[in-house]
Amino acid sequence: HEVVGYTVDDAYAQQSEFMGRPVIPFSRIEHELPPNEVRMFIPLGFQRMNALRAKKFDEAGKKGYSFASYVSSRICAVEYPQIGENCLILEANVFNYDVTIGNDVVIWSGNHVGDLCVIEDHVWISSHAVLSGEVTIGSHTFVGVNASVSNYVKIGPRSYIGACALITQDTAPDSVYVDKATPKLGIDSQRFLGMTKS
Repeated sequence: HEVVGYTVDDAYAQQSEFMGRPVIPFSRIEHELPPNEVRMFIPLGFQRMNALRAKKFDEAGKKGYSFASYVSSRICAVEYPQIGENCLILEANVFNYDVTIGNDVVIWSGNHVGDLCVIEDHVWISSHAVLSGEVTIGSHTFVGVNASVSNYVKIGPRSYIGACALITQDTAPDSVYVDKATPKLGIDSQRFLGMTKS
């Protein structure tokens, strides 16, 4: 892909150029870079359970734009997954058979996605999460680093699965699962290392 321009909401269009390309207010984007000539890519974060990114995706779609995706050449796919529009999939992700990924999904580095998993629209998966076989991740869900989801589990829409959480049963929509932090031991590190020597 070649970047030909940037767009922002009109209120934030305070400069006319960024990195050598024009910055165009969103209200005028279809007149200056028509949807029959370019595709759009919306790489926003997971603010408001991915709702901000989803809103911008919908607004651009209503203007007639199709969307580019970025999938790293350094993923490992036993069978290449079915991938929707406006997806960002970084390196070292492992995909097994029959994986389906919806639109507007971000999958950061180094995750495992098992056979027959379905990742619905507007999802964010952080690094080193494990989705076992036949897992469904509901739309607008956030999955934190090192989270694990067992086989056949369905994660309800807009669920927040925190870092290191283990999910073994289906979750209701809007659920929050946050694992407790590792407790601090009551001794200093030098004494601890001395105790571990054989």
